[in-house]
Amino acid sequence: MTYRGTMTEPLGARIRRLRADRGWTQRELAEPGYDRGFLAKVETGSRPPSEEMLAYLADRLGLTVDELRFGRPPGIADELRASLDEGYRDLEQGRVALAEERFADVAKQAAGYHLDDVECYARFCQAEVKWQLFDVSGAQEELEHAAELAEAAPPWLRAMIVHRWSGCRYLSGDAGTAIARVEEALASPDLDPDAELCLLSALIHPLMEMGGLHRARRAALDGVRLTRAATRPDFVARFHRQASQVWQAIGRAEQAEQDLTEACRLFTSVGFDRDAARCRWARGYLLRRLGRVAEAREELTAARDQLAAIGAEEGVAGATVELAEVRLRQGEPDEAAELVSSVWPLLARDVEALGEATGLRGLIAQAQGDLAAATRLLREAADIQTRASLHGAAVSTALRLGDVLREQGRLDEAVEAYRRGLDSASTDT
Repeated sequence: MTYRGTMTEPLGARIRRLRADRGWTQRELAEPGYDRGFLAKVETGSRPPSEEMLAYLADRLGLTVDELRFGRPPGIADELRASLDEGYRDLEQGRVALAEERFADVAKQAAGYHLDDVECYARFCQAEVKWQLFDVSGAQEELEHAAELAEAAPPWLRAMIVHRWSGCRYLSGDAGTAIARVEEALASPDLDPDAELCLLSALIHPLMEMGGLHRARRAALDGVRLTRAATRPDFVARFHRQASQVWQAIGRAEQAEQDLTEACRLFTSVGFDRDAARCRWARGYLLRRLGRVAEAREELTAARDQLAAIGAEEGVAGATVELAEVRLRQGEPDEAAELVSSVWPLLARDVEALGEATGLRGLIAQAQGDLAAATRLLREAADIQTRASLHGAAVSTALRLGDVLREQGRLDEAVEAYRRGLDSASTDT
């Protein structure tokens, strides 16, 4: 049967149209439960049907009550969800405008059909567009709209909304709120393995940066257990990418690299090119930390170029800053400075990246022999990181600042910088 209704069609007119589509008289539809005259009044809109009559008519017409009440074509919810899934792959593969148009269209249809769970998913997808374009405040706003409908959403989607919302708060310099929101969601009794794994993944990086290695390790170990029961490969991949940070921090570099390789494989298997490229960025970071700078340069360059082709500005900024640090280590401070400058306008949207890049500019100035600029920039970076409770980064910056001050013979100030680093190192969330 061809669907000919609209979302604004009055209920009575819809019943009349569906009856006529089947070639039935009013008596044939109404009896034996109701008389023809009462159905005539319902169809003209002069009498609203009771819930019991609505259920009776829906059953006679072969529809659910909500399909009849809201004019939903049979199967429309599944069609709209499938459209969102396809749009999400478009987004991951860089077809941002196409994805954004699809998400907006589905959100409008879902609202018209009163499909709160589908509308919630569509709004989450709209937030993902903002996230990809590095519009942190816009993404958070869209996520808050999605959260208003989250009661109807499946557990995995509710968890992903919290995951991304906490990510927005973290990028805005509010790591404490980011962690608290995820931990609150983890206390929910409605979690399934996918949802719990998603939330544990969201905890790891903020905890690491705030000095909470013990808690991050516990989250990683809990996540390893959940990967055996989780059903969504993208959630398992996201966990492996985050957990690699913990393994690296506790000296298990081989496992960290294995996790990143597996995450990249899983993301690629579901067509998530953006996230696969972010795994290459993470692997480049790991390789730099291991001293394998030539490999790190190759991996980070590939990640940056892939993320740029996809239009993932947040990833481009982060991978470029990491690449700049590699080039500095390779004795190319001028090229490192150019790389940081090329993404500087993007960095104000991410307090972690801003602090890291400011500190890197300080190290570049040191390599170029401008110790006054190096001191100023490292102090600025330390202030940014301390305000954002990024204790791990603040420790490294304070130690580098102390070295620069000591190089200038400013020993009292160097001791104070080292002390500041020790204070940050002793902070554990």
